[in-house]
This record gives sequence, C-alpha cells and structure tokens, in this order.
Amino acid sequence: MEQNNARVRVRTIRLKPVYLLLLIIVCIAILAAMVIPQRIRIHAAQEELAQKQEELAEIKYEYEQERRNLEYMRTDEYKIQQGLAKYGWHYKADTLIEDRELTENMK
Repeated sequence: MEQNNARVRVRTIRLKPVYLLLLIIVCIAILAAMVIPQRIRIHAAQEELAQKQEELAEIKYEYEQERRNLEYMRTDEYKIQQGLAKYGWHYKADTLIEDRELTENMK
C-alpha cells in the first residue's frame, strides 16, 4: 500500500453579505409560512370554543328554566290551576272542592 502524501485541502465556506442576507430572508419566509397558518387555526379554534361556550350557557339556562317549571308543576297551586282549566274545579280558601263534595251538598 502506498502512502500518498497528498495534502488535503480544507475549504472554508465564506458567505458574501448579500448571500447571508438572502439566507436570512429565506429563513424568515419559511418561518412565516409555518407560523401564519398555525395562528389562523388557533384563531379559528378560539372562535369555535367561544361559540361552544355560548351554546353551553344557553343550554344550561334552558335546563334551569325547565327544572324550575317542573318544580312548579309539582306544587298544589299548579294542580289546582290545571284542574280548574280542564275540569272546572273550584277552590275556596286554598282548599280544593271537587265534584263529589258539591254532589254531597246537593243531596
């Protein structure tokens, strides 16, 4: 095996200021191309989140209103009101007078 005493030339890369500036501009453009779509997606996701939170607040309000209506329907006042509307019941001093009491008084 022969040993070659050839010198290895080491080249250093020297960029001219114009090329360095162009390299920086390209890097900034690539970075902007990555960041801008992400910001757009983040903004869209934030708007969607705000819309979902608003819908949830509306649903919670409707649920609370229905719960209050259900609680009112369980009261005697509501039952008397519905009996009066449907069957013509009468009430006196917050006591329900049904038809059987009226028929007993007529006898």
